[in-house]
Amino acid sequence: MSTTRLLYVMIVLLMGMPCLAQDKPVSGKVLSPDNKPLAGVTVQVKNTNNVTTTADDGTFTLAAPSGRVVLSFSYVGYATKEMTVNAGSPVTVQLQEDAKDLGEVVVVGYGTQRKSDLTGAVTSLRGDKIREMPVVSVEQAMQGRMPGVQVQQTSGQPGAGISIRVRGVSSIAGGNEPLYVIDGLPQFNDDVRGVNGLATINPSDIESIEVLKDAASTAIYGSRGANGVVMVTTKSGKAGATRVVFESSVGLQQIRKKLDLMNSQEYVDFARRYYVNTGQAAPAELTNFTPTISTDWQDEVFRTALLLNTSLGVSGGTDRSRYYVSGGYTDQQGIVLNSDYKRGSIRVNLDNKLSDHFSIQSRFTVSRAVQDGFSPAIGDNTRNFGKSGIGSVLRSISTVGVKNADGTYTDTSPFGFNGIDVENPVAVAKEVLDRNTTTRVQGGVDIRWTIIKGLSNTIRLSGDYYHIRRDLYFPRILPRLGNNIGSAELGQYDKTSGLVEDFLEYRHQLTSDLNMEAIGGVSYQHDRYDQTDLAASGFGSDDLKNYNFSSANTVSKPVTDVSENTILSAFARVRFNLKDKYLLSASIRRDGASVFAANNKYGVFPSVSAAWRVSAEKFMERFTWMSNLKLRASWGQAGNPAIKPYQSLLLGKAVNTGQGAGSGLSVGVAPTFPNPNLKWETTSQTNIGLDLGLLSDRFRFTFDYYIKKTSDLLALVQLPPSAGVSAGIGTGPDQIIDNVGEVENKGWELSLGANIINTADWTFSLDVNFSQNKNKVTKTKDNKDIPTIAGGNDASGSNSIIRVGQPLSAFLGPKFLGLDKDGVPIHENLNGDKDANGRDIINAIDNQILGSPYPDLYYGISPTVRYKQITFSMIWAGVSGALINNAALFELTNPIISNQFNKLKAANEFYPKPSQLAGNAHLRSSRYMEKGDFFRMRNIRLDYAFKLKGRTIKTLNVYLSGQNLITFTDYSGYDPEVNTFNGNDRRQGVDLGAYPSAKTYNLGFSLGF
Repeated sequence: MSTTRLLYVMIVLLMGMPCLAQDKPVSGKVLSPDNKPLAGVTVQVKNTNNVTTTADDGTFTLAAPSGRVVLSFSYVGYATKEMTVNAGSPVTVQLQEDAKDLGEVVVVGYGTQRKSDLTGAVTSLRGDKIREMPVVSVEQAMQGRMPGVQVQQTSGQPGAGISIRVRGVSSIAGGNEPLYVIDGLPQFNDDVRGVNGLATINPSDIESIEVLKDAASTAIYGSRGANGVVMVTTKSGKAGATRVVFESSVGLQQIRKKLDLMNSQEYVDFARRYYVNTGQAAPAELTNFTPTISTDWQDEVFRTALLLNTSLGVSGGTDRSRYYVSGGYTDQQGIVLNSDYKRGSIRVNLDNKLSDHFSIQSRFTVSRAVQDGFSPAIGDNTRNFGKSGIGSVLRSISTVGVKNADGTYTDTSPFGFNGIDVENPVAVAKEVLDRNTTTRVQGGVDIRWTIIKGLSNTIRLSGDYYHIRRDLYFPRILPRLGNNIGSAELGQYDKTSGLVEDFLEYRHQLTSDLNMEAIGGVSYQHDRYDQTDLAASGFGSDDLKNYNFSSANTVSKPVTDVSENTILSAFARVRFNLKDKYLLSASIRRDGASVFAANNKYGVFPSVSAAWRVSAEKFMERFTWMSNLKLRASWGQAGNPAIKPYQSLLLGKAVNTGQGAGSGLSVGVAPTFPNPNLKWETTSQTNIGLDLGLLSDRFRFTFDYYIKKTSDLLALVQLPPSAGVSAGIGTGPDQIIDNVGEVENKGWELSLGANIINTADWTFSLDVNFSQNKNKVTKTKDNKDIPTIAGGNDASGSNSIIRVGQPLSAFLGPKFLGLDKDGVPIHENLNGDKDANGRDIINAIDNQILGSPYPDLYYGISPTVRYKQITFSMIWAGVSGALINNAALFELTNPIISNQFNKLKAANEFYPKPSQLAGNAHLRSSRYMEKGDFFRMRNIRLDYAFKLKGRTIKTLNVYLSGQNLITFTDYSGYDPEVNTFNGNDRRQGVDLGAYPSAKTYNLGFSLGF
């Protein structure tokens, strides 16, 4: 080979060496101190632009020059670590907590804070924990995992409401739902599913959820923080290569439990015995009847249903510009025919650092959800138990089939002595239009200006718009709900909310040992609510359903309404940290709310809290096994303004009158009774807490004790007859909303965590939490009882009261003592009244407090076991101490046959001698107040993380999971976690034929690119 040719070959080889070096990637895994994978760790080849972040399983792959290179690993809350490695050889890195940044960062009002610096009561749930359950709504992932936070899915219907209670209930008319703050925007919430602050969020988009529980934490939100604050932070992009995550799961849902209803022969036998015991001749249609059909209506209506969840997230960026873009779709069939829930969402989160002094953070999401329901009971005489979906399933008599020979639907109350308040349940499921469509657009921009070192100003502009369309049509083939003529309703509801805030933040090292953080600002939020309701009946055809009101014979006058309210606020907070041992925080907020009268437009809500990190003291140095010991104490006040606007004003309300010439119909104006003295409910709360960590926080213990007192309780009260006026808007006859009393919640919370096994291959961790809360009304206006039901159109089966010394909405009724020799119920007779036959007369005088609809203890247990790439986890949750008013049981054990329907088989045990006499003593008593205690496997999951060597697919996780597979309870209804009248309704703890819950089996996977 010539010298020239040899030189040429050498030059080519030398030029190719850098390229060959780039083909040798460095890969590895980053672990936490307890050997758990760390996601999102920034990995960089030192002194180069080669950077990436770790995946969900802690793995990474990074291009690097050949030979030995230095990698830098950095992550919030952990000390930055550098390691020299050989390119092409896998590495395992374990990061240690940064002594200067102990503990994770949590989101609090108007900022973040190290968990170790908290002086109040805050509980947190990270996004990776949320994604352990394939849930439709994020509230489901919170159940049983956050002490002091009770999350109750009160109906199994897809898209149904989920109620959150933070440290008990404290309001009657003012609302008990917490304030939701999503990426800094306080959310409107009134227990309507489409309006719930979390209903339209894709759970895969959530980075973390923090719940602020004590007043020291919530007072920064002033008049809206009395029921706690749920802080939701969505994901941000991370600097580095573009990362794509695709998640999908498919599930099968089945009814968890069926009720044991009478078949045809059992019903006929029961009916015949009734007539014999009553001393009456049975009707000929019953005497001569021989059952040939026995329809199980539950089998006809319930089904195995599919659940599909899919989401795609793309994130990445540079140090100056980061992005997170996602899309999600959920399709959940209900376990009842034709009931389902579909939701699609798109999110765009951008973070841009324009310069060293200016940055912009923007959050934007749009979603649309469609819910098809199964006509739930609403508790009045037009939609009572029998005229509801589940009620019709339970009441329909089994002696007839689904359809007649001519193809029409059968009458499911076939005997002449039956009642009429029941529909064919299959017809209700297949023919009724019962749909809610929710469209929501939400977004915000934070503009941050760093004025000087330590001082910054943030301008926050946010908007939230949702539109709900409510479609309801009962076709002509339904004799009761549709009246054989067709009945339609259409509602259009629009809510617009705008927020403008401006606040300064200042961080300064006052001395070498003393740090200060301060914040101060102003806030303006305006809400507008537009409502339109239409109703019509008498349609010539069912084809157009409720889409053509002009074809109806009777169209009711449209109901329209517009309401607006504004909150104008100023707030400030200051924190001091001395030597990382002594922590002090104080805040104050002044709110002005338009919903209150001129004399009470403004309220001031202060708080103060302190903590002492005992473990940082020198005298604790010898206790090396104690890694953390902190004492906390706080006091503060927060408010609750959640009442309708204009109730402090004198308004005119249009009504139809019978006076006037011609048709005799004219429109008049009825003044409503104003209350110029309305003001906030104010909740004062004292909290004492203890945080303990042992063996480098391998074992963790948190305890809180609180007393929470709410004054100026808002409620409807009866006006004296001398007032001579009608009620205020939305109230019952001769009533007015007023500040009437006080209520107290007192309790404790205990959280235990342990990393029991920590090796390279094995980990075993256990988290347990217990919460106890006692609720008591301490004062009402003139110490008088406040009934929970207003007006005469109630068909809810609720019998409760608000009484001094008892829990809110305590159950009220006679006490059941047993059956006499004739099979007639005996109840405790408090006044000794007897009838002419010597039997007890039981009336309202004999009513007594029977119990509480609220649990006094709720708890959760979450074990997790990992062996190499296999992870097994469970979530158990339970409650005890609550009673359920089983109104459905009362209806389905009635011993009377005339004007009645099908029964539970248990009716034979309740009434072994059914008769008219026994039916006369069939009362809503303690006999139908059942224990609501349960212990439930919320979730069980087996996950396998594949080891992948390819460059395209970086992570692959496959899992099997199940929800509600096991429930231990003595409750006789479909599910002990039930509350037909969800949320802020006074009628709590009632089961009036609620949609059953399902058990679910899921198969899912997650792919990372």
